[in-house]
Amino acid sequence: MPLPESPSSYTLTRLVLLQEIRNLLVAPALWVMFIIVSLLVGYSFFQAVDLFSQASRTALSYPEMASGMNPLEGIFVPTFGAYYLSQTLLLPFVAIRLIGLDKQSGALKLLLQLPLSPFALCGLKVVAMGFVWLISLIPALSALIVWKSLGGHIYLPEILLLIAGHGLYSLTVITIAMFAATVSDSLPTAAMFCLAVTLGSWVLDFAASGQTGLLAALGNFSLTAMLHQFESGLLAGTLVVSFLSLALLFFLLTVIWLHPGQRLFVKIRNALIALFCLSLAVYSSVLMPQYMDVTENRRHSFNPADSRALQKLHDPLTITIHLDPQDSRLLDMEQDILAKLRRNVPKLKLKYVENETSGLFNAAANDNYGLILYEYNGQQNQSYSNSQKEILPIIYQLANLEVSPDPMPSYHGHPLVAVAAKSKWWFYIFLPLLFVCAGIYGRKGKW
Repeated sequence: MPLPESPSSYTLTRLVLLQEIRNLLVAPALWVMFIIVSLLVGYSFFQAVDLFSQASRTALSYPEMASGMNPLEGIFVPTFGAYYLSQTLLLPFVAIRLIGLDKQSGALKLLLQLPLSPFALCGLKVVAMGFVWLISLIPALSALIVWKSLGGHIYLPEILLLIAGHGLYSLTVITIAMFAATVSDSLPTAAMFCLAVTLGSWVLDFAASGQTGLLAALGNFSLTAMLHQFESGLLAGTLVVSFLSLALLFFLLTVIWLHPGQRLFVKIRNALIALFCLSLAVYSSVLMPQYMDVTENRRHSFNPADSRALQKLHDPLTITIHLDPQDSRLLDMEQDILAKLRRNVPKLKLKYVENETSGLFNAAANDNYGLILYEYNGQQNQSYSNSQKEILPIIYQLANLEVSPDPMPSYHGHPLVAVAAKSKWWFYIFLPLLFVCAGIYGRKGKW
């Protein structure tokens, strides 16, 4: 009697992937997360539409204010804020099941005996989690459809970048949860480890706000801060590489630690090699930064003529700032003119002068407080303004440049007075009931 043929590699991969997806779909935690996401997205969306409509009434009365009515900031970032909460607090509890339950049931030992490498097994688990993450976007896509039906404006590049940012954040959280489940003896311990990383990242971002020095540099690479950059509409190559490197690092650590028969020395050695290689990738991206402004109003970019002129400044441009880190003028400069100069001036040096007096209100006692000094090619100038319209002419004067701005279409904004209350039944009733029915259907073994 001939022996049965073993399944092909493709067939085995497909069967394992389908089983991983099924294991996730029958998990009550997944459908509870979907229900909470639907409620959070609906609440955030309705609040955003209400606030945006109130501001639009004023903008329609005063057209000069209309340019500040941007749907990305006013509608979509707050709406997707619900995903940040779910990805930080709920997603780890779903993702740790990818490996945690296999360890508890003993199925992991059987999976490791299949003719699939640990790398392939972990990759299939990530793909399965990516599939259910796409399902979680149903409430967000519903919000986009409702906003469009109300007459709202949607600029697709901004939305795609926003979704990509949340996708990279979720991928990182998923791989962290997988690693936590691999090295932990219980699911609660793995969940605590993962929450410590995600919430610790939020705390780091909060602590670094308005700070300078090492704390500010570390805060820029927290998961929360990197996600905020995607929400602003600026695509930075360094952030993409950093997100992917973090996700790949925890993924590789999971692969390395997954096999129980591997010696500890070998695991540590392979982990250090992975950390070193990925650190080089991040460091290289920092040395050669790449940016793309995908916003409709081009708020992260200078006029093309200004960008060309600033990129020709081959000598160091030194800017000395006498402002307290918590001063709103410095915060505005950091988010606007200084951020743009960093992306355009090849040799920019920023110096922050510490005030001898303590406290923001006592800083005014310093005669130099608020003064900004500019030095280029042996010439100096100074100003108290933090406006781009005054700073750029000073720089051009020092560099002996004459710049005429290129004609650019003006951004008029997209104010809209709308009422989205009629769609509450969709987010608060229909979608939650749909997820409840799907969860019950899965628990009966129908998936």
